[in-house]
Amino acid sequence: MRRIAIAVTAALVTTVVPVVTPSGVAAGTAVSPYPHVGRGTEFLDHDELLGGLAEPEWYEANIPFLDVPDETVEDVYYYRWSTYKRHLRYADQESGYVITEFHNPPGYSAPLGGIVAAAGHHIAEGRWLRDRQPVDDYLRYWLQGPGAGPKPMEDYVNSDTDDWAHQYAFWAATAAYQRYLVTGDRASVVDLLPDLVRQYDKWGHQFNPRLGLYWSVPVWDAMEYTASSYETDPADPYHGGHGYRPTLNAYQYGDARAIASIARLAGRWGLARKFDRRADALRDAVHRWLWDDERKFFYHKARADLDPSEGLVSAREQIGYVPWMFDLPKPGTEVAWEQLTDPSGFAAPYGPTTVERRSPWFMHEALDGCCRWNGPSWPYSTSQTLTAMANLLNDYDQSVVSTSDYYELLRTYARTQYKDGSPYVAEAHHPDEDRWIYDGRGHSEHYNHSTFTDLVISGLVGLRPGVDRLTVNPLVPSAWDHFALENVPYRGHNVTVLWDRDGSRYGQGAGLRVYVDGRLASQRATLGAVSLRVGTRPVSEPYRVNDAANPHGSGYPRPFASFTGSIDSTWDAVDGRIYYDDVPHSRWTNYGSPNSSDHLGVDFGVPTPVSDVRLHLYDDGGGVRTPASFRLEYWTGSAWRSLATRTSPVGNALNQVAFPTVVTSRIRVVFTNQPGTGVGVTELSAWSTPAGRVTLESSRTTFVNDTGRPVRDVRNTLAVPPGWTARPMTPATRRWVPPGGRFSTKWMVTPPAEVRPDRYALRAFTTFAGGRTASPYEWREVPLDLAGYPSVDVSGFGGEFRPNQPEAGERLPSITVDGSYAATSPDPFFTVVSGPAAPSSPDAVSVVTVESFAGTGAPEDSVFVGWVLDGRNYVTAWYNHTRKQSGINVRVDGRFLDTSGDAAVELGPGDRLALTFDDGTITSHALVDGSWRRLRSNEVGDVLTPEHRYGFGLRGTTGTITLAGFEGRSR
Repeated sequence: MRRIAIAVTAALVTTVVPVVTPSGVAAGTAVSPYPHVGRGTEFLDHDELLGGLAEPEWYEANIPFLDVPDETVEDVYYYRWSTYKRHLRYADQESGYVITEFHNPPGYSAPLGGIVAAAGHHIAEGRWLRDRQPVDDYLRYWLQGPGAGPKPMEDYVNSDTDDWAHQYAFWAATAAYQRYLVTGDRASVVDLLPDLVRQYDKWGHQFNPRLGLYWSVPVWDAMEYTASSYETDPADPYHGGHGYRPTLNAYQYGDARAIASIARLAGRWGLARKFDRRADALRDAVHRWLWDDERKFFYHKARADLDPSEGLVSAREQIGYVPWMFDLPKPGTEVAWEQLTDPSGFAAPYGPTTVERRSPWFMHEALDGCCRWNGPSWPYSTSQTLTAMANLLNDYDQSVVSTSDYYELLRTYARTQYKDGSPYVAEAHHPDEDRWIYDGRGHSEHYNHSTFTDLVISGLVGLRPGVDRLTVNPLVPSAWDHFALENVPYRGHNVTVLWDRDGSRYGQGAGLRVYVDGRLASQRATLGAVSLRVGTRPVSEPYRVNDAANPHGSGYPRPFASFTGSIDSTWDAVDGRIYYDDVPHSRWTNYGSPNSSDHLGVDFGVPTPVSDVRLHLYDDGGGVRTPASFRLEYWTGSAWRSLATRTSPVGNALNQVAFPTVVTSRIRVVFTNQPGTGVGVTELSAWSTPAGRVTLESSRTTFVNDTGRPVRDVRNTLAVPPGWTARPMTPATRRWVPPGGRFSTKWMVTPPAEVRPDRYALRAFTTFAGGRTASPYEWREVPLDLAGYPSVDVSGFGGEFRPNQPEAGERLPSITVDGSYAATSPDPFFTVVSGPAAPSSPDAVSVVTVESFAGTGAPEDSVFVGWVLDGRNYVTAWYNHTRKQSGINVRVDGRFLDTSGDAAVELGPGDRLALTFDDGTITSHALVDGSWRRLRSNEVGDVLTPEHRYGFGLRGTTGTITLAGFEGRSR
């Protein structure tokens, strides 16, 4: 049995007739959740190869199937596709998919959880998926969407750049162009050309025209501590070590070549020549300044502020192989690859190492904790080295490395990706011992920061896409008697590569054979390269929108449930993450419910057309099992009405319910539990297939007819929350709109008189004969108004205030109360203070006014506000003045609940921080420059007890933090 995922049966579709189809979708009832595979070969047993992976239909529809004699390589190949699938996160209606690095985005992530460091790897793997939408969306995310948006120029997210797509180095144009070579989608890559040029040029502030090189910092190559930073910047090896590195300079070289190629596709010949000249100059500069002709390697070169001589560092680092990822090195440099197999160089049982072993920095502090890239085996860098090596073997005339070297390194890399006998990838592995050394529970599992499937497809099996031809040049061992890669999505076709030495394995004859759409297209008797022309066939899969997705943990769409397990959250069921794992955790369950039946639902916030609901049910084989049945219902405005009932749902799989369109503001699924167990849902979604495009901005809806045909009976509508009204100020209907035409309607939107502070959803819809479309959500912020909380329960610092000590390692400070409240200590301190009163109603707000911070620049210089029981139980919002960030802490019996990410904000003297509590939801707010701004929101249930008091907290590394005011109000 291969791999370790849970065995499942087929995905099911329920319709209101009802019709149940065990696999696929009943004709005419719904859009298939998976892309159409099309004609191909059927030489391999796909079920056996998948070996029990959850939701096997996704793999059957999306990935090329591999059969090789090396079980380790094969098992890791399928495991890495499961890892990639876990990280396909449908974010929201505007951005679509984001491909994540971590399952739980850290605080330095871009909006929606993206981290650009490994985006090039993500695109390289995803280019081989049949479903193009995730990578299409992802490229737009980084080049046109939130990933291209502004970020703080702060040290913790890169103080040298001002947008998220430049937080880390990223070979954007190369990735986009290499993907085009696989998909053949010329229009899409040409559409990105202006953005790719802008992405390239924004590195210009790090270009030194004297050297003709770009400088960068190791940490923003995704390498926190490196041999080069330890050597050149010992005072700050973590975020220091500025220099001219093979990484960013090679990325910029590759991107210049890629932009030139895309420009030629667009007929932009002048632009192509400009970027070819840039690439030529950069290539010369890299050889002149970063290549050491005595030591035969590409090195990091220190910046003049760290070393006036701008010398090359003493140690070879694995990044010296990155230039071959882009075919940058000139002939004669291939000797550098001798170091890869040298026992004093990079060779290791679980390598390669990230710095050569002969370096005095090898494994320096590497076992003290993450993240040291001075010896550990790092999948990110190993991926780059294997990609570079495949280029070396395909594109250079050399004899330093062989195909057997490629296979041995790939096999070493595969062998590294195991834990406890099963395929697994985390952040970094010991180079000499069979153990992961950077592997945080709930953080590092199935780490998506490298490639493997692309290395197998484009390297080992050898699919090398070209502009006009596909070359297949396997790098497999000459002793292999067989291998197969079946139904590779390539330019709208399915390509299969078979090697069968004597014809006995697959029964198709002896030799190397290449099939296109199930037909033999090329063959040869021996292992070696073949080249064939494969045209581009247009792919017309519908673009899909998940109307239930909300990764923000607040606002709309908003999930709800009759009961939620103590460690689960309804928000996890609409966050776009589909995990069938125990850890990492992203699911709703009703584990522990006293009810025989419970429901989970979604409030869209506005009336929304719904016709395709999908549930990914979670079954852990223990206390959470597949429900005995479920019933899908929608809200009519006054009552719940049934849409469909499913009596045999499937666990750890997709269950799709399709039905004629209803317009509703809410749906829910009512589950019948199996006796003695709960029910789990990792994702609840509601999908639509828009035609045309409609936008909503400043209460104006605009329909754009990009269907390519005239549309008739066009109607614009604006959906608003219950109690709100939307009245058209200009016509909302039109008889027809021509292709490329626009139709706009201006609306007057009025909230109800008694409206609570919150973020309210508005959404535009356009219907026409034969189609409909919807806009992304637009939000109306109703700011906090303290006058709306007329009962003043606490005001000022009079009465009994009790300091509590949350952490043993941080002392209680000295307290001074003199109209203000000051905390002082020469040592790290932390106190949460419970005040004299509890809220007089469950709808309350707690507010502090800032007087001053310690201003030390140390990690802690923070204030808190909320409700405090003691040092182990408090519900607070916090603001860290050093980081200029705010977040939420909810602690129950010493355990912190999962809460939403941080918000960027800066508070000064006189500014205020507030936390509201309303019906189980807390929301933080900041008053800056006289205006209240909503920061973060979390559903916390009933954690706020009658014993909690209005309170606040102060936490510092050293010095004094002072509050000018404090009040608690309710209504």
